[in-house]
Amino acid sequence: MKLLLLTLSLTFSLFAASINFEKDLQTAKQKAIKTDKKLMIMYSTPTCPECNYMKKKVLKDSEIVSFVNDNFVSVIMDIKKDEKILPYKFIGIPTFYFSDASNMKLLSKKIGGTREKQFLEIIKNVK
Repeated sequence: MKLLLLTLSLTFSLFAASINFEKDLQTAKQKAIKTDKKLMIMYSTPTCPECNYMKKKVLKDSEIVSFVNDNFVSVIMDIKKDEKILPYKFIGIPTFYFSDASNMKLLSKKIGGTREKQFLEIIKNVK
């Protein structure tokens, strides 16, 4: 019984650690303005290995999840599917843009993948 409870607890904690990504940029902007948070926009594609590493590993880190959800409204934009509505130009993916939702002023950006510790430093500096 204890093993079952431990297994369920670990499984739940793996799925509980998740950034609350909005479904589109417009929804994210509205929510960020309403909650007085900054935007975190990730440019990505489903076939990008570094993007998938960030999504599956770095953006699942419990400290990063907590910090991002507390301080940002987040959205992932597919550079191919969302090509016509991307708010910023890019030179590579993944690229993370941090901006003020009310005027879309770019506050910072991070190009490429990174480890958890470095990404946490980046988002804390933006805050």
